[in-house]
Amino acid sequence: MKKLICIVFSAAILIGTVSLAQRREAPGSPPGISAENWISIGDAAGFVVITGDFQGSTRATGTLQGYFMVRRAGVWFRVAV
Repeated sequence: MKKLICIVFSAAILIGTVSLAQRREAPGSPPGISAENWISIGDAAGFVVITGDFQGSTRATGTLQGYFMVRRAGVWFRVAV
């Protein structure tokens, strides 16, 4: 009986975790930045690609050029280094 309760409890946790992960929205790109030029680092940061060939490539072809952006209080800011 303890084994059955443990299995049911584990299954409930697994189902809850999977459904929560599926409901979470993927962070989008900032306004004015196309999705194919956006590399998300998390909910509040990312990298904008200006030049470089990284899509559809199976090998490294060089370097990417771009800039970082962060979101603070719902507003996106470009990071100046």
